[in-house]
Amino acid sequence: MENILREPIADYLKEESKEFGGNELANKFRHNFPEEIENLLIDKTRYKTIGSPGKGNWTDCPWIAILDTLITESPQKGYYPVFLFKSDMSGVYLSLNQGVTDVIENYKRDAKDVLKLRAEDFRARLKFDSSKFLTKIDLNSKTRNAKHYQAGNIIAKYYSNDNLPGSNELKSDIKQFLEYYENLAYSDSSFSDHTENNHFETKQIRLHWRIERNSGLSKKVKKKKGYECEACKMNFVDKYGELGAKYIEAHHLKPISELGIGKFKVDLENDFAVLCSNCHSMIHKLNDPSDLKKLKEIIKNCK
Repeated sequence: MENILREPIADYLKEESKEFGGNELANKFRHNFPEEIENLLIDKTRYKTIGSPGKGNWTDCPWIAILDTLITESPQKGYYPVFLFKSDMSGVYLSLNQGVTDVIENYKRDAKDVLKLRAEDFRARLKFDSSKFLTKIDLNSKTRNAKHYQAGNIIAKYYSNDNLPGSNELKSDIKQFLEYYENLAYSDSSFSDHTENNHFETKQIRLHWRIERNSGLSKKVKKKKGYECEACKMNFVDKYGELGAKYIEAHHLKPISELGIGKFKVDLENDFAVLCSNCHSMIHKLNDPSDLKKLKEIIKNCK
């Protein structure tokens, strides 16, 4: 495990002077190092790990990111834990950070200010020991991306090249950052608080909504199950013509009480239903929003 950090720090500057295409270390950043980290994760279906030594050319600060696919499937947006190597390879940060590309495209010159404001907001939602984590990082680089990663840092831990962590410490730190990542996801203010539920139930409810609102999963469900409501048989094309083509909503059927926090496996056929907007709203009014059979019975009895 230590090799994930030790090998880049030892070899990156030397390899950086060589041809980028086909380079062995560059290939390890894309494949070997992310795979080693992925092997530590409990749920490989929910998380994916991506590494980059640059695109077409060596980057000043290579990185390896762990993405929760319910938050983002691209390192260009959202937020996620990431190993960020300093440009002089004097050390590496494990940082809970933000995707900068999307912010740069949308906010241009104001991107750094936006990233800093978001980082402050994220920190305010987390309970962490400020004496154990860094809120500012220095990647020792003048490149645009590096400066934006510095602005986007939420919390970080630093490992110097002469004091790299052993396997156990590294595993423990990754686990801790994934817990902060998860807590941040479940603190998302776009979801209702459900104050009548206990803390664990609230997390389950928020996970349920996050699954339903994941655009990647939704597209896969619709492609597999089609565009006719499974409850009332409505097809939007019949009512709205071409405007309603390929429109339907994906509903996550797995009972909320059975959702394991930190674990998520996808069964597109059995864990989801495609519903029209009205049926989707109504199934959420049932005591058990997973009871598609009950909703069908209500519709049948009302005809």
